Amino acid sequence: MNVMKLPIIFQATVVAVISFLLLMLLINEGVIALDVSGLLTYYSFQVFTVLLASVLGGILIGMFIATRALSNQGFTPFEVSMLKLRDDVHNLEKEIKAISKGLEKDKNSK
Repeated sequence: MNVMKLPIIFQATVVAVISFLLLMLLINEGVIALDVSGLLTYYSFQVFTVLLASVLGGILIGMFIATRALSNQGFTPFEVSMLKLRDDVHNLEKEIKAISKGLEKDKNSK
């Protein structure tokens, strides 16, 4: 993947997030000392940066999953087996509920 083909705004966003994360690391390690007003500003930017990084990460993971699902027009064998396992667990839960309801009916009838 050629990094230069990515949109400029995406590159700028990634650079901004990485620089904020680096600044947070330097302040947390004590390399950069701040006064009280600086710490208040720092903590505000820290919350913003962590929130931005998590949203961007979620978007990128979502784009990766969507692209993978749409490009293959199907699932890998592992994904198919996990979906079958999920269905099996769901069916077992239904059976357990049916059995427990039957046992409750037997208890109540006695």
